[in-house]
Amino acid sequence: RSHFDDCPDSHSQFCFHGTCRFLVQEDKPACVCHSGYVGTRCEHADLLAVVAANQKKQTITALVVVAVV
Repeated sequence: RSHFDDCPDSHSQFCFHGTCRFLVQEDKPACVCHSGYVGTRCEHADLLAVVAANQKKQTITALVVVAVV
């Protein structure tokens, strides 16, 4: 038997930025957060992920500018 199941319709909006999974043995919902979000219900932006993404974009932009010049 699986430890997880799909969340019932009553919990369809449980996770703010993620996918709801139902913990069978604990009889409660849990969230699998989308990239860049953390928290029990994926309610917080992961600031480290945002900073890393911005640094990556800046590096790529700088490389493109250097390559064009």
